[in-house]
Amino acid sequence: MRSTSPAPPHDAYPPHAETGGAAARRYHARYGSVLPAIDPAAGSAAPKRHPGTPLLPLPFPPVLPSPPGDRGPAAAMERLGALLALLNGVTRVDWTGAGVTVGRPVPSGGGAYPGEVYVATADGLCHYLPSAHALELLSPVDHRADIARALDGPPHDPPESALLITTRLDANLARYGPFGHRLQALDTGVLTGQALTLLESANAAPTAHALFADEELGHLLGLDFATERVHTVVTARTPGAIDPDVPLLRRRTARSGFEPVPLPSATLLAVLEEAARPIPLDHAAPADCALYVVAHRVTGLEPGCHRRDARTGELVRVAGGITPRGLFPPNGPGELAGFEAACAVLVTGDYESGYPGHGDRWYRMLNLRAGVIGQRIGLAAARAGLGAGLRCDVDTPAADAVLDTHPDRTTLLAVLLGQERGNGTPTCHLLGVPGPP
Repeated sequence: MRSTSPAPPHDAYPPHAETGGAAARRYHARYGSVLPAIDPAAGSAAPKRHPGTPLLPLPFPPVLPSPPGDRGPAAAMERLGALLALLNGVTRVDWTGAGVTVGRPVPSGGGAYPGEVYVATADGLCHYLPSAHALELLSPVDHRADIARALDGPPHDPPESALLITTRLDANLARYGPFGHRLQALDTGVLTGQALTLLESANAAPTAHALFADEELGHLLGLDFATERVHTVVTARTPGAIDPDVPLLRRRTARSGFEPVPLPSATLLAVLEEAARPIPLDHAAPADCALYVVAHRVTGLEPGCHRRDARTGELVRVAGGITPRGLFPPNGPGELAGFEAACAVLVTGDYESGYPGHGDRWYRMLNLRAGVIGQRIGLAAARAGLGAGLRCDVDTPAADAVLDTHPDRTTLLAVLLGQERGNGTPTCHLLGVPGPP
């Protein structure tokens, strides 16, 4: 099922009509692997609002875990509020050199946060407002069955809840140009990974769906296809109490840089094992993402490039003479961050393998998958007490040459790892859960 709606008013992606992957190839060749000239003065599009709709405040701050056996409407709203706050809410206040800013539990390219979250339950269809920690009631009608029918692979049992993750197509284009479309796919992948982690922790058996009737779901949400599109639907059972040990609030972007200290190889392998877990998706990847490590300061691992063997989990040396610094353009922020980091984990994927079966949509699907993996790396790093930085400013041709991969496999995302310098950015957590140790 493919959308036939008019294209957004920007030359790039998504295309006007399905082309079997030809439009996605053209987009990636022209914009997707070439770093843009960034306009730092350009702002981001404002978050979505629905003026005039009923507003349902959620309990704040949510307390984790919920009391055992706590049931009823009030407890259900408490758990839903905790889920949404830890998915995309305002969870902390950060003091930086640029001043005081608010932070969310997930990273976003350039802090644009193009993703929007909609919730469907038995009580209706709502849109989540992160800054107000409230729901906008779009419809009191139970639309869960309608959402399930729009999925190419609907669940065997009707979903008890559904999260619909969309992207605002113009959210970051003023700053990044058409390259922003690729960032949006990665961003919604990060949100999807966060949703899966939360729902798995709450024993809700989630599945992420990337194949669905775009127009049908867009009409249900009242979207203007020229400005906003659904990227993922996550179906699940009714969430229970979220495990407070999930390191959701300890995950942080290492804005203060990294200490020049070695990272134990056992810690790195544990992070990679978590990242490589199967993702509960509605489709099998024709060629799954592969993980590479460019080591700089890793105990027991020679500096250079190493490939993670998917069967054994071991790191196999590919090439020497390269450090994370060399993955980024000279004199840019990525080069400095790479120089300080203990290592870089590269997520790679194969665009050509998916175009025959999924057409242009595969480009979005593959970057979404990379975003899920990137968020898993960040959470696993937080569990180990490490800082992490998800970066898209990799010199892709240079990185691909180092990895010595198949010609159709390319670098999708880099995650820098290491011990964050000092105590990191001063932070005040707003939720009723413990912050960094």
